[in-house]
Amino acid sequence: MFKKTAAILVVAGALLFSGVAAANASTYPVEGGGLVTSDTTPAPGQEITLTATIPSTSPQDFAVFTLSGGDGATLASIVRTAAPAGLQKPVVDGTSAAVFKSNSEGTFTVAAYDSNGLQVGSVTLVVSAANAGGSTSDPGALPATGGTVPLTAIWLGVGALGIGSIAVVAGVARRRAQSNH
Repeated sequence: MFKKTAAILVVAGALLFSGVAAANASTYPVEGGGLVTSDTTPAPGQEITLTATIPSTSPQDFAVFTLSGGDGATLASIVRTAAPAGLQKPVVDGTSAAVFKSNSEGTFTVAAYDSNGLQVGSVTLVVSAANAGGSTSDPGALPATGGTVPLTAIWLGVGALGIGSIAVVAGVARRRAQSNH
């Protein structure tokens, strides 16, 4: 009886900790990276920063930002019509940044590509005079609390719940088997 219990505990412990190890073995990069901006609704003449995250599986030499939409917008001082192929910016620590500015109203789309030409993200910007002077944050959004739960603790909890439920099911099955004999 003790050998069976010890074997079950060893297997349960191995399952518990192997799941945590596998989940934390990689950072699981975002498949296509991403493109974020400080503001998606700038006012005319307002400069905003666009930051592209380049996946670790992509070359980390440069990113290409492209701009489409109306006239009068620039990406880091290069006018769209003058540089239709896009703007190359260096990648530092997996990210690359460009500055967008439009002196006229309109809807613009900025896309970011890695140096292989794979799109890592895009964002649509709506430039309007109505956006001048106002806050672009969502008034109904929850404030950041700064609290985080480590991923390892979450996986340990999930594993413990799984092992506990298996133990309960095994105990019930054992009692039923003993009561039938």
